[in-house]
Amino acid sequence: MDRCVTSHLAWQRTVGQLDAGCAQQLTARVRRIVDSQRPGSLPVRVGGIAVALLDRPSPRTVTVSWSDPRGCKYGEQVWRTATAKRSGVCALSGQSIVRGAPIYRPTKVEPPPANADAMILATVVDTAFADPLVAGTDS
Repeated sequence: MDRCVTSHLAWQRTVGQLDAGCAQQLTARVRRIVDSQRPGSLPVRVGGIAVALLDRPSPRTVTVSWSDPRGCKYGEQVWRTATAKRSGVCALSGQSIVRGAPIYRPTKVEPPPANADAMILATVVDTAFADPLVAGTDS
């Protein structure tokens, strides 16, 4: 076999193993977080969408797991605090959101995520992380 082809195949295998290792680490981390939650706290399903709070890296950010049956899935998506620019429904609790309410929303990136218009009430996040069974789950 030609040396160039052999090197290429070896590189592909190496990259594949790195990808598999990263995927396994991420899966294990999410599994630890989910397993540490009390029964029924994760994931929450509203309108077929499964939403889970994973972590609160800072007072203004929260890490969310989002799964939409229409094909949108984010394992660890960072959401930031904002003010609701329109009325809506909290993706985590199903409660009504009025314009001007403090919320969390997906971080603005290009291209925007499929759930860019989603919102979670800040009070729902605060309550969830005030619960000792939820707060600090990644320690």
